[in-house]
Amino acid sequence: MIDTAASPAATRVASGRPTSVRTSRPRRPRKFKQVGITAGLTAGGLLMVVPLIWVALSALKRPDEILRVPVTWLPDDFFNYDNYVQLFAEHDFGRYTANSFIVTGIGILSSLVIALFAAYAFAYYEFRFKEPVFLLVLALFMVPQEALVIPMFLMISEAGLTNTYLGMAFPDLFTVLGVYLLRQFMEGIPYSYVEAARMDGASELRVLVRVIMPMVAPAIVVFVIIKFMFTWNTFLWPLLVAQDESMYTVTVGLVNFAGSEFNQWNLINAATMISMIPTIILFITLQRYLVKGVALSGMK
Repeated sequence: MIDTAASPAATRVASGRPTSVRTSRPRRPRKFKQVGITAGLTAGGLLMVVPLIWVALSALKRPDEILRVPVTWLPDDFFNYDNYVQLFAEHDFGRYTANSFIVTGIGILSSLVIALFAAYAFAYYEFRFKEPVFLLVLALFMVPQEALVIPMFLMISEAGLTNTYLGMAFPDLFTVLGVYLLRQFMEGIPYSYVEAARMDGASELRVLVRVIMPMVAPAIVVFVIIKFMFTWNTFLWPLLVAQDESMYTVTVGLVNFAGSEFNQWNLINAATMISMIPTIILFITLQRYLVKGVALSGMK
């Protein structure tokens, strides 16, 4: 009589088939691993945020508070904005900020338009030496901007664009990053959308503006964020081109201000905060698009 309730292992033994014995291994608790990762990320975040917090709090202190011993983190008055008022009233920091916005805006607008047209051509057109030309464009990544400063400055000088907004934005009129980012994103869009728009009689410009641009909006936002950060923080080129103090950008004005007002640390900290606030606001507001666009740009 056969026992139908016998285990599968006993059945395999009775039938002569080989059996495999599973041995349970002690698993390492995942909880400790997650706690370690969280603690490491928290420590790294604090190391990055603590200097920023110190500068923000010091910008609200009076000169005697900054030099106070022992050092105090918190200001006596959290609503002391005299340092910021003094920066804009007695110094030309408002003009520096306006210059940075103008130069950054010119660079973003010009490079975005060129990148859209170039990426559209590389993604939806077939022509000879397409891939070699694209690799040649990407090779410009390897050339540091410092190596091109002298020839670019000679070109600007010959064209009479020194001490002008266009001359200060000259290196940012075209950006390889935008071409690469938008091209990778466009290649993930089915070609049938472009074909359908062309069959309906839409021009290439209309296809790009009305069909492709809404679909690559996350990549455009990512490019604007990255471009803003790089252009806003540029120091060497505006220092060479801006020969008049009224044309200084925030970075150049901050270094010049720190050199002349080296003993007024309250004003230096306030000026530093002003130079960082636009980038911080832009990044916090659009950071979700930054992550989404970077992730999708690598997918095809």
